[in-house]
Amino acid sequence: MDEKRLWNLSQLEAFGLNRATIRKRLKAAGIEPRATGRSNKALYDIIEVAPHLCQRPQKQTDAPDLMGFKTAAELRAYIQAEREKLALEQDSGELITRADYENEIAMVIAAIKKFAGTAITRVESAIPNATGEQLEKLEILYDHDLKAVSDELQL
Repeated sequence: MDEKRLWNLSQLEAFGLNRATIRKRLKAAGIEPRATGRSNKALYDIIEVAPHLCQRPQKQTDAPDLMGFKTAAELRAYIQAEREKLALEQDSGELITRADYENEIAMVIAAIKKFAGTAITRVESAIPNATGEQLEKLEILYDHDLKAVSDELQL
């Protein structure tokens, strides 16, 4: 590595930071010295450390995440508007409740299961001269199609 790229902490102060801040930022970034110079001073690769010493420090805060809104009032207004929108959609019938959705799915699954139970019996009575082998093949095809429908419903 080119020796001109290796800087010690004193040289890194050229970034306008004191040694303690430099050490703190390098430690936070997980950057280790690349070599040691005179008097066993740690030397860092300037190409590697420069981005970490140039960026503004991120404020550590206990403030809640405002999801990109500038103020808490804007966030509250957005949440209130979304609640009103959902209520309006529900009142107009464009939105259904989770319970109604689950009931509809349950009815569809029940209808499919009923079909699966009666389909082969209906084929047997509609085609009395069908062989057992033909009915077994037909049942395998029904089972395959019903599994595909079941897989789609579980999405």
